[in-house]
Amino acid sequence: MPLVSCIMATKNRPLFLKQALKYFQQQTYKNSELIVVDDSLEPCESLLPREPRFRYVRTAETVLGEKLNIGIRHSSGEIIQKLDDDDYYHPHFLETTVSTVLRSGHKDAVVAMGAFLVLVVGHPHLYSAGDGWFAGGTFCFFREAWDAHPFRNLSWREDVAFLEDHPQLQKFPISNPELYVLVRHGNHTWNTIKMDSPVLPSEVGMNPTQFFSSRSPYPKSVSQILPPDDVRFYCQLAEAVSASAPS
Repeated sequence: MPLVSCIMATKNRPLFLKQALKYFQQQTYKNSELIVVDDSLEPCESLLPREPRFRYVRTAETVLGEKLNIGIRHSSGEIIQKLDDDDYYHPHFLETTVSTVLRSGHKDAVVAMGAFLVLVVGHPHLYSAGDGWFAGGTFCFFREAWDAHPFRNLSWREDVAFLEDHPQLQKFPISNPELYVLVRHGNHTWNTIKMDSPVLPSEVGMNPTQFFSSRSPYPKSVSQILPPDDVRFYCQLAEAVSASAPS
């Protein structure tokens, strides 16, 4: 199986980064490396395991798109997997995206979650995003696409711009929502629903947290999807957010 380079940009979120490192270690697809690109005020290198497949890149403060480019330049894999530092990835996530991009049979392919779940920190249940998405935090593609045109130097919507810059790419959405949970916690680069999202015209312009919170709850509970340690992490996070909120 080919080497897969997972690229993760992070900034001032050490608690989330620790969770993200654990999710990577739990992946069943093992021929992989993780490149963490960090421009936090305080370096996070000490959080990374001392293992060859973990690589830490410290950089001056820069935009998200350039951080992804920096990570890919430091990577060695034939396949690139984009990972966010604040979301949940099921242990079979990477195995699924890689097998999908390989089964596509050609190099002009990009894979992402077409359906996923949403956890709004502080809410008691999960929400289903529905179908028709192409989640930026789950992009998987052959390195050759990036070689032809890297990510734009943007602080947000760099994933949408990447697709615009690669019109030849064939999109392969994965409809297994339990593989990926988008976590909404109040500090995001995605803050507005746009027309390129699978929503009604009346929902364009909404804050994503507001939008997803208006969806029907997912039939399974948080504890049925996430392991107990992860449920405790998000409960503690909710308590911390509540304690810091103005009274």
